[in-house]
Formats: sequence, C-alpha cells, structure tokens
Amino acid sequence: MQANPIYVYRWARWSQVTACAMVLALTTGCVSTQTSQQVENLESIAENPRIIMMPPDIRYYLLTAGGISEPHAEWTLAAQTNFSNAAREFSTTIGTDMRILDPDDTSDLEVEYEQLHSAVGLTILDHHFGATKLPGKGSGQVFDWSLGPGVKELGDKHDADYALFVYYRDYQASGGRVAFAILAAAAGSYVPAGSEHGFASLVDLRTGNVVWFNRVADGSGEMRQEDGAIAAMKTLFSDIPTAQDNGTAE
Repeated sequence: MQANPIYVYRWARWSQVTACAMVLALTTGCVSTQTSQQVENLESIAENPRIIMMPPDIRYYLLTAGGISEPHAEWTLAAQTNFSNAAREFSTTIGTDMRILDPDDTSDLEVEYEQLHSAVGLTILDHHFGATKLPGKGSGQVFDWSLGPGVKELGDKHDADYALFVYYRDYQASGGRVAFAILAAAAGSYVPAGSEHGFASLVDLRTGNVVWFNRVADGSGEMRQEDGAIAAMKTLFSDIPTAQDNGTAE
C-alpha cells in the first residue's frame, strides 16, 4: 500500500519543525541559578568592606561540527573586557570598595589562587550541587568549603577583606554543528549544540572560607556584547552579600 503523499509531506514538515525547536531549546535555554550563602553582610574594620575581584576566568570556544571545542581568543577577550566594565559599575550598588585586578599586574600568587579556586569551585559543583557527596560533607546541606588560611597573604598584599572570583565557559556552536544537531534531532537523537555555565564565589581573605557561591547555567547572557555582559554579571552576582546597612544589590 502506497503512502499518501499529503501525509508524508505533513510528517516531514512536522519533523523539521520539531528538530528546529529542539535545537533552539539547546542553543538558548533558560537561566538557572543555585546559591549558597554563609553570611548576610560583609564586614570590615575599615569604613567599607574591601573586595578584590580577580581577573575573570571567562573563556569562549567554538564547537565544531565534529564536537571539538576550539578556543576563540577574540571572543574571550571581548567577553572578559565587557564583564570587567560591567562589574565596575555594579560595585557601587553593594556599598563596598571593589578593585578589579588587571591580568597584566598579577603575580604567581594571584595565579596560584585563581587555579585553586577553579579546582575548588568545580568540586563544589560536583559534590555539593551534584549527586555525589564527599565523605564528611553529610547530605550536602552544610556548605563549608575553603581555599585555606594561606589566602590571607592575598588579603595582606591588596589590603582587602574579600576576594571575588568568576569562572565561566561558553561553547558557541558553529553552523556545521547546528546543522548536524538538526539532522540528529530529526532522526530522534540528541546532539549538544552549544552550552554555557559558570560560577562566582566570594572568599573571606581572613579565613579562606567561601562565604557565598552562585552557580549559573544556560541563558545568563551573551558576554561578547556589552548589554549581554551586564545581564550575565547581574545573574552571576545575584544575591551577593552586601555591606552592612547599605541595602541590597540590584
């Protein structure tokens, strides 16, 4: 029995629309955040709490048709610059003195703690927010993570109370990757077509404790544009503790 051409056409069109919808969902997504906070307000013996924001560890990649992630230096530089500019404006809303460190002025000490923070942050994602809990951390309800007391050296060097770290990765799908994902979706298979994720954390430089941590997923903002960087910054820094009696951050 020969299939009715009208039904064949309708099925093909439905498959195409479904595939495009699936890829659109994969490439856009919705903002998702998860926050753990250990202090309500920032404290300092000075008039205002002093924060150093480490050079943001933001990196962009091009996801090829074959699924290879290729670093993209131009996109990365634009995103880092836009994010740092947005953060400078943001610092005035939380009643603190914030200094953003220039990557060209950092020493081995800053690089060492940025690398340590990345390792600790990824561990937090896996073992606090993830399903696998570490021994001694209970069910994951207690948030007690630290970079260690040695981080006080960083505070002494910069005369700061807290350090703000940012880690972000964005994988932009190439045209070939999007086409491959559409074909795979039409065939009923799932092929990732780009993604983004990251986290920000605030570390008490007197103790080394991570006193605030915010995890973000897809859809936080396109940092290659100024407006997108502002949106991403607000998402990453949402609910960050503020200075005493200075209101809340917008």
